Amino acid sequence: MHAQVPAPGTDRVAAIRFEGNRAIATGELEPALAIHDAVQGGAAIDPYLLAVDAERIRAAYLRRGFFAAKVTTRIDRDARSQVVVFLVAEGRRAVTKVEIVGLPPEVPPPKARALVPLGDGAPFDYAAYEAAKQPLTAAVQNAGYAHAVVGSAVVADPAAATATARYEIAPGVRCTFGTIRVRGEVAPSLGAAVRARLRFATGDRFSLSALDESQAEIYGIGRFATVQVVPAPPDPQGPPATGPADGAVVDIAVELVLASRHELHVGGGIGYDPVTYEARGRLGGSLVPLAVPLLTAAADLTVALTTPHNIDREQLLPKLRGLVSLQYLDLLWPRLRGEAEVGADYQTVEAYTWAGEHVRLGLATPLTPLGARWLQLRVGWVLEELQFTSPDGALDDATKQRLRLDRPQRRGAYQGSLVADLRDNPIEPHRGLYVDLRATQGTKLAGGDLTYLQLTPEVRGYVSLAGIVLAARLRVGAIYGDVPVTERYYSGGTTGQRGFPDRRLSPLATTNGASVVIGGAGLIETGIELRRRLGTLWSLPVGANVFLDGGDVTETPAQLDPSNLYWAVGAGGWGKLVGDLKFRVDLGYRLNQRGPDDPLRTTSWLDNVAFHLGLGEVY
Repeated sequence: MHAQVPAPGTDRVAAIRFEGNRAIATGELEPALAIHDAVQGGAAIDPYLLAVDAERIRAAYLRRGFFAAKVTTRIDRDARSQVVVFLVAEGRRAVTKVEIVGLPPEVPPPKARALVPLGDGAPFDYAAYEAAKQPLTAAVQNAGYAHAVVGSAVVADPAAATATARYEIAPGVRCTFGTIRVRGEVAPSLGAAVRARLRFATGDRFSLSALDESQAEIYGIGRFATVQVVPAPPDPQGPPATGPADGAVVDIAVELVLASRHELHVGGGIGYDPVTYEARGRLGGSLVPLAVPLLTAAADLTVALTTPHNIDREQLLPKLRGLVSLQYLDLLWPRLRGEAEVGADYQTVEAYTWAGEHVRLGLATPLTPLGARWLQLRVGWVLEELQFTSPDGALDDATKQRLRLDRPQRRGAYQGSLVADLRDNPIEPHRGLYVDLRATQGTKLAGGDLTYLQLTPEVRGYVSLAGIVLAARLRVGAIYGDVPVTERYYSGGTTGQRGFPDRRLSPLATTNGASVVIGGAGLIETGIELRRRLGTLWSLPVGANVFLDGGDVTETPAQLDPSNLYWAVGAGGWGKLVGDLKFRVDLGYRLNQRGPDDPLRTTSWLDNVAFHLGLGEVY
């Protein structure tokens, strides 16, 4: 029953007030009301809209299980304005009882019950009740019942304050996969690659998840703009069905639309750290030949220029790299990727410049025979020829000889890596584990003149609790034997120990009172970070993080001491600019030093602060 309302236009609505609402906050109810817009616009009360809003509020309570809820209205007014008051009598909230009937024998009742996020005896919630229908349907379809239908209803008893959520399943017949048709202008070799990535075959038991997994695998080829793997009606001109004539055979259509065979990318940017500025540019492109659709030919040129803050022309550090590469999918068998690359470099770092050419060959594949598509194996070979120069006074002769900068260098090595990626999302992980085991063996058998062994294992872990992601990592590096100068380790910067600028955590060489970083053969990087999304800013997701980073780089692996690392604490913020790509701003503060003889010792607390800009997660 509604209060008497004056004719529209005689008074203005000044405010909305709620009385009696305890289960649903006013801030959740008011924005959805039509009267809310009247308040914002200074309009008069419309009796029809007032009645509709009262029903909207009651509907919100019904969805929460308050089946006896009643909503009335009252108008409080003075000579110039009105206040609309909604009076809510909530009543008791219903408790839940869940019933699931009609399950086929292949779906255990406990498994089906676990898909319904409503506990027996718990308060009823319509959103949770509705959300269970899709996973229940998928569970039955994954058991082979392609035509399964899940009906649902809520039997409400306001007097007893109970709600029975009943799911009635009509599974139909158990099905198998029938004819598989690939549709689209696809070359035979590319069509074979598509079929090799299907997670099912004709005659297999029907599974909805097999369709989804196959679609993801085909997208991974990188040749298609759209991919759909869906049930299709039988082909009237095709062979007759081989299964029962009762709909138990489900034909599948793989619908493909080719992506562009050409790609051109141009990019650039500027970088800043407490020591230097850097400007970068990149130009590249790729081509997929029409006659060889599994081959990708690519070329890439990158240019960078780094300078100290005082823009000392004598310390400009140019870097150039040009690459031409070939990549062939399904080289000898499905998912075996062959890679070949040739390139030339001119790289200037703090203490020296190196230039040369290289060639790389590699093979990469998931370990599918072991059933572990999350496990990737890569092996390769690299051969590079390098020449070195060093500015006068940057390094003394003894240091040049120790680093092998006084002669040309040929590095030939065999490389291998084993990566286990169990993260829920490789771009923005919230849960899971990532393990990367890398090894390089330099040997004369590979064509080089250095004999060495390089090991760089890394472990990352992620846990999500109450909206906070806890991320941790440990990375260790060691080079034994003839240490290649271009492989030496550095830390600091956006992806290293964030208490240091980029590459500044490193052993030093001192000549004529001046010190310069030269890298080391031993590395430890570790850290822990808490990440949380805070909301949106101008419709862009934003968040914050706090971190503790530890690390050290030493001249030899034997000098590493895990109990005596450099530590830094810090915080940062991030925003998502495009898709899942994060733009990060981090501020790290170095916590400890190693006494007066520490070569990396600072003299001011400001020297312990490092500011970083980055894209994507640190790890």
